[in-house]
Amino acid sequence: MPVKTSRQTFILVIPAYNEEKYIEKTILAWAKSLDGFPGSEILVINDGSTDKTPEILNLLSNKFHAVNIIHKKNEGHGKTILLGYQKAVESLHDWVFQTDGDGHFDPNDFNKLWRKRISSDFILGHRKLRADSAARIALSNFASFWIYILFGLYIKDPNIPFRLIKRTYLEGILKRIPKTVFAPNMFLSILAAKDGQKLHHIPVKHALRKKHDNQLKLFRGGMRTFFELLLFSLF
Repeated sequence: MPVKTSRQTFILVIPAYNEEKYIEKTILAWAKSLDGFPGSEILVINDGSTDKTPEILNLLSNKFHAVNIIHKKNEGHGKTILLGYQKAVESLHDWVFQTDGDGHFDPNDFNKLWRKRISSDFILGHRKLRADSAARIALSNFASFWIYILFGLYIKDPNIPFRLIKRTYLEGILKRIPKTVFAPNMFLSILAAKDGQKLHHIPVKHALRKKHDNQLKLFRGGMRTFFELLLFSLF
């Protein structure tokens, strides 16, 4: 349980699956950033990794009291993020921040979002210069277009894992999305925009994706998400 201070605190939610090459560097970078936020916490949800990720995470948790780990069976990225969010809303922190464990983002950009928390309960970054494959960029652009068609909302980077959310607000909107969706971050962005939250769309740095994309897996995930968004728009 975090130690509350006179300053606001946040809990950083990181889903991780087979990130043995990158997870230590990512956690060390964010742990350093936490120095300016006494009482804040990093929560890593290990989604049944089959490489050395669990061992690395355990060592980091032993080294840093602010780093906490949950190990679970493999259930996929969506369910892992949702579990992380659920644990976050059960905490005492004022804010919830979510990013991924593969080191694509610069922790120094966190303050860009943090400074905007007075004006919104839900703040998004957007990858100004996106270092991704053409397939990923095309799917992201189509998702933004599809969201505009279905909901009349323009969201620059609806699924970005670089977002700051007020804990009490997150607790409410989590109840409004299906628990089996493939890309829950996208649904949360839609709900926040529909609620009139000022998303800000703050430009952040994005490093080259180090993993090779599985094109078939990307396509299947994209089609599933578009179908789920269509169903969501009908209710």
